[in-house]
Formats: sequence, C-alpha cells, structure tokens
Amino acid sequence: MNKEKRTFFQWINFLIPYFYTAGITLIISWMIVASILIGFHTWKDNPQAFLLQTESTNNSGSTINTAETAFSIIVKPFVESNFNQIIFRGIFLLFIWLLLFLTVPVAFKRLKRFKFLNLEFEVDNIEQAAIETVEISGTKARLMAYFTGDDASGRTLDFLTHSTIDFKEVLEYFLAETQLGYKNHPINGVFTYEIYNGAAPEKLYELVEESKESGESAVFNKINEENLWKKSYLVYYFPFNHTEYITVIESYSYSFDILDKYLFELLHKTISKNLENIEYMVALTDTEEDTNDGDY
Repeated sequence: MNKEKRTFFQWINFLIPYFYTAGITLIISWMIVASILIGFHTWKDNPQAFLLQTESTNNSGSTINTAETAFSIIVKPFVESNFNQIIFRGIFLLFIWLLLFLTVPVAFKRLKRFKFLNLEFEVDNIEQAAIETVEISGTKARLMAYFTGDDASGRTLDFLTHSTIDFKEVLEYFLAETQLGYKNHPINGVFTYEIYNGAAPEKLYELVEESKESGESAVFNKINEENLWKKSYLVYYFPFNHTEYITVIESYSYSFDILDKYLFELLHKTISKNLENIEYMVALTDTEEDTNDGDY
C-alpha cells in the first residue's frame, strides 16, 4: 500500500509541454529544411533567381491593364515566391499549434493571465488559491493536534507487548494515517515513506547529515514540480533508546513546506514521549504489584 502511483493525467500534464515544444521544433525545422532545398535547386538551375525575382514573359502578347500590371509587379511575385510560401505555411501552422495549446489549460496552468491578440485568458484564481492555502494549513494543524491528543496516546497504548512498545511499529502506523490524511482534499499530496535503522540510501547522505546536525527535518524539493522522474524528499534523523531512526518521506508530485517539517518532527517527538510515559507507568505498576505480592 505504501507505494506512490503517478496517474495518467499526471503523465499527460508532464508530457504536454514537451509535446508542444516538439511540434514547434518540427514546424521550424521543416521551414528551414524546405528553404534550404529550394535555395539549392534555385541556385543550381538559375543562380540569378536565387537573389532576384525573374520577370515573367507573356507569350500570348495580350494587353495588360494598369491594375493587372501593378498586381503582377508588387503582389503576385511576393505571393508566388516559393520562399514566401514556406514562410506563410510555417506561420499558419504555428498559429494553429498555438491555438491548440490554448485549448489545453493543463499545459499553461501556472500562468495567471495570458493575452493573445485581443483575447485574454484568466487561468488562476488568486483568491481561490489563497483559500486553498488556508485550508491546507488548517488540515495540517488538525493533524498536529491529533498527534498530541488523547486519541493518539490511546492508540499508542494498543501496541504494548510484554511491557514494551516498538517505536518503529508505532511510527509506521501514524505515518500511514498521515499518508491517508494528505491524500485527501484539500492537501491532495501523495507520498511514500520508509524508516531506516542507522543507514539510509547513499543518495540521501547529505540530507541525513543535515538533519543530524540541525536536529530538524531536512527538505529537498525538485526544481520542476511537473517532472515525474524526480522526487522531493523530507528526511528526519531521530535517535530513540540508543537506536538511530531515519524517516524518509518522498513524493513525485508533492513539494514539502515548513509545516510539513514541523508536523513530522512533532510526530516523532510525540510518539517518543508517549512511549516513555507508557513504559514508566507499566514499570510503576509492575513495581506496585511486586510490592503487594511481597506483603502477602
């Protein structure tokens, strides 16, 4: 279950900019190659026509009026030029390609406003984005309150076995609950987690050392959020009962912020404190039972 799946629409969102770039590159490449070929054949057949427009002859000998002469001299050579036709076709294809781009909002969803000719497109609603930010922060705050509440303490007590509780087992349980909480609205953040004892993957060495030195979570967010080949990481080094635990939170599509750092730090520290309290109470209870048995 602890596996992040990249959805079909995420792949579409990721590939569309490359698709449009490839289309534009293809159109421009066609214009360049076609122009070179025409220039080569023109230079080979008639070098003068490569730089100058040749004057067409009229074999029929028919008279041409003034309007026809002006059109033939100014407009007709310009329109009938093979080079100009390539340019016109290329511009037309680029225009159609751009219109197609504008009909797929996912390809330019980061833009707040896009104006093309007399058309203006409003992509992002700033007020709605602000409301979503508040909702996300509130959801994370509720998770923090849950970790420090009596419900979390009671669930931690369920892991008690032979007067001890496995820290890693409890941490995995609450990480799974946090994973479900992040997956839902309004956070909509999918991540996977892994807990290492003492040694983490070599690629995370710098983040582990940073967390170890600072005592806080270390975060690395990828530059391009739409790149589905790379991940963002949140790494937290936490020693407990002479054992080193390294929690690694990673995601293809979610970028971690300051609240995420505090949330996962609080989770570790709360579990640690709850375990110490429970084990102290168990030890105290066992001592009282031994004392009572001795009285008998």
